[in-house]
Amino acid sequence: MPQTTQGAILPFTIGEHTISLGQDVKIDLPLPNLYNTPAFLALHVKRGRKSGPTVFISACIHGNEINGIEIIRRLSELKLLSRLRGTLILAPIVNPYGFNALSRYLPDRRDLNRCFPGSAVGSLTSRVAQVFFDEVVKKSDFGIDLHTAALHRSN
Repeated sequence: MPQTTQGAILPFTIGEHTISLGQDVKIDLPLPNLYNTPAFLALHVKRGRKSGPTVFISACIHGNEINGIEIIRRLSELKLLSRLRGTLILAPIVNPYGFNALSRYLPDRRDLNRCFPGSAVGSLTSRVAQVFFDEVVKKSDFGIDLHTAALHRSN
């Protein structure tokens, strides 16, 4: 939730980006490189004109569970969000490594959903978990993580 001090609303920051009330910002948050290939966590942050809770909605923590990506895209276009109170953080592809490889796992064969809160000095998966946890989860009051069946799997 945006922190307040005696009624004043403090800035909301993700990475090096400060988002003010009423702003709608797209952020590419740096993730650990895969060898020499840079990777980013694409975030869409919508901040209402009035304060309220901070909510994140994430998808594709398992790179082969892709239905949530479209759900988040459609949600981001709702006109209803013009009346938003608080902050909405949309993270359509939390695991870009697995998404690009059509794999549930990251290249180190770890399940991102089992590595939170992560570590800045751990495995690739642990470092990704740490970025998402510190920059999104910790700054939110509530979260919704979308999971779906993948190809040849059922939930």
